[in-house]
Amino acid sequence: MTDELHISSIVVHCWPDHAEALSRQILAMNCEIAPTETTPESPPGRLIVLVERSTVRQVADVLDTLQALPGVLSALLVYHHAEPATALEDLMP
Repeated sequence: MTDELHISSIVVHCWPDHAEALSRQILAMNCEIAPTETTPESPPGRLIVLVERSTVRQVADVLDTLQALPGVLSALLVYHHAEPATALEDLMP
């Protein structure tokens, strides 16, 4: 098995009054939340979660966990990229 890095983004729709508590839970899962603005096209209750894991199974586990959190209406994988972990080392001088 080669060392890989899986980078994914997941859009989480939730009840707006759950967004703050969900954000804390998501951060505790070692994920990031991309900053978003609340506009008519992007109402409150939408979080964009950034996930980096070493296997696709771990990404799927995060997705499953997000879907099961109280207040979550849906969690959808919208982007996934995998490459050898060494590829990132090549970018560094």
